[in-house]
Amino acid sequence: MQTYRMIKKLFLCAVWFAMLQPSLEAQVLSGHEIPALPDAVARMANLKREWTALQQTPPKLAVRDCFLFLLDALDTHFLEPKQVEWVLKLVQTRMINDPAAGKSYGNIFWGWHETGIDVGDGNNIEFCMQYGLPIKLLFNDRLSDEARKTLDEIFTLGIQGARNQVVRISYTNIFLMKIWNFVAFGQVYHQPAMLEEGRHYFDQWLDHVSRYGNREYDSPTYCGVDLESLLLMYRFTTDADIKSKAKDALTFLLNDLTAHYNPVAGILAGAHSRDYNRVFSRDLLEEKYMNPLLGRANNNVHLFHQLCLATLKELGLSPDQQNWMHRKNRFIVQRWDSLANAYACDFVGQKVSLASSNQAYSPDDKPFVIYLNSSRIPEMPNIAFVMEGRDDHYGTWATEGMGEKMKQLMPPGYPSNGGWGKTRHLMPFMQSAQNKGELVMLVSGNKDHNCIKDYLNSTIILPNYFDELWTGNHKIPVPSIGHQVLIDETRTFFARFEDVAIAFRFLWDNADPGVMPVLYNDGYKFEASREKFPLIHNGTLRITLQHPNTGKANIAIWWKTAEGINTDQAFVEFRQEVLNAAVSVKEENGTVDIFVPTQSGKLGVRADLATKKRLEYYNPAPLPIDFLFNIDGKEIGKPVLERYTIPAQK
Repeated sequence: MQTYRMIKKLFLCAVWFAMLQPSLEAQVLSGHEIPALPDAVARMANLKREWTALQQTPPKLAVRDCFLFLLDALDTHFLEPKQVEWVLKLVQTRMINDPAAGKSYGNIFWGWHETGIDVGDGNNIEFCMQYGLPIKLLFNDRLSDEARKTLDEIFTLGIQGARNQVVRISYTNIFLMKIWNFVAFGQVYHQPAMLEEGRHYFDQWLDHVSRYGNREYDSPTYCGVDLESLLLMYRFTTDADIKSKAKDALTFLLNDLTAHYNPVAGILAGAHSRDYNRVFSRDLLEEKYMNPLLGRANNNVHLFHQLCLATLKELGLSPDQQNWMHRKNRFIVQRWDSLANAYACDFVGQKVSLASSNQAYSPDDKPFVIYLNSSRIPEMPNIAFVMEGRDDHYGTWATEGMGEKMKQLMPPGYPSNGGWGKTRHLMPFMQSAQNKGELVMLVSGNKDHNCIKDYLNSTIILPNYFDELWTGNHKIPVPSIGHQVLIDETRTFFARFEDVAIAFRFLWDNADPGVMPVLYNDGYKFEASREKFPLIHNGTLRITLQHPNTGKANIAIWWKTAEGINTDQAFVEFRQEVLNAAVSVKEENGTVDIFVPTQSGKLGVRADLATKKRLEYYNPAPLPIDFLFNIDGKEIGKPVLERYTIPAQK
């Protein structure tokens, strides 16, 4: 009996092991290797959660995520053939198959409640096909005839939806998905014309980026999506030309990412075009790709992400990319749009980096930011400036569901794509001059459709992990939760973290007389809501200046950082340099001229705020001439992509 029980136990273990085999070791199906996932148990638990969510009425799984689910379900034999058919037919019900829908024809709704024939945001077809086409490439032979027929119908209609959707070339993540979708569709269904259409889009995009850079620059979310589409092309395409172009595009993108990357904190530093985490910048890019690539934990539970990560690991980082990532005191200047003033700067020291963008990109960008970290505290909230009109200082509007709670405040005629439920700040006029570890910024904004207050706020988010704080010549305590400290008449704030010193001097603003910046402790602690990860040191403070009830805000601030401040005397000298600087501020007929004298020379800007024109930059270290992506005076972007610049027709 005991022998029988042992044999039975061994048999059951063997069966369980066989069930997990697809995720425990790499397989080769349809000529493509399928990489192992890091945790088979976590993967199976996620599959069960998603299957349960999908069977709710209405389903609690987003339409596009059904394709992620199916890819794993087919890999692990999680579903019966009839269940796969059911999922695909359920997804098919969300497609718009009425030709009268115009540009929405062939697209697919994001959720399960929309009705009619207007898809609204047409990007979902790109996501669905990006996630779904690997099913055809890897598991077409595991589909029943009925499932295969339904999936083919979805993609055949979907490629029309992708063609109908007009995507501007600077909308990087969506445009790259569109390229992948046409290339993969043409290859899977043996339609050369479709593949050539994808190649045409790719050539257009490469030409654009070779001239103007990546407009959707350094986004912790969407640079991850960019990587995915390029990695999928590199992994699956059988077209040598497209594979070569994908490799060059990946080199350009990875040059950018590694130059800004902070491996100690596990974050993409620098200014960001689109950043859904105002307090701590970590999202899809870091969690799914860069951090596992660099040796941190791999928590991927979807085969789609693991396919992309495995391809990224096969490519690896070049010696130059690794060097840039670890080079101290590097200064990066990058162009990100065809507009002359669209560029960003980033100075990366040992424990501190300071970054700025000279122009607003979006209502969720991060244009002025400092990142701090050390071996003692490797990860903490960033220091970031934001101008907004919701009293949403930390960007929690979306996670707290404030859009629905404040729906009665939505103004008449609110734009359909305005993002009322999303975290939004202003897209103000901005101009900045940055010389390595210091900058002068000028920002001017007006109340917009996302504001719910008559006034605007200028807020600087801070981590609550400084060793000492000062305003003027007065040392101040960290306010207790719910309390505040007034910034004194010098309008300066100083902080010290280990041997790093930071200063803000408010140079000019339109606040009412007597209104000063205030240091607040709201007790806010950051909790990740998108990618799930713990942040131990998650406490914050903020400095906020409230502007008048006119709905207008003007402000100029001098930001200064320094390292090697190892003594009290060194910190005194740092503070006195800022306090004693002979600041120049001139305002006349809407033109503002502001500069500060620094050890390197005059630093500041001059702008016509009435016409929103940048008139002059005062910078002791002028920008490189005709740059695309430049590190320490060396152009590294053009050599990669200049071969793709299409000559102008005469």
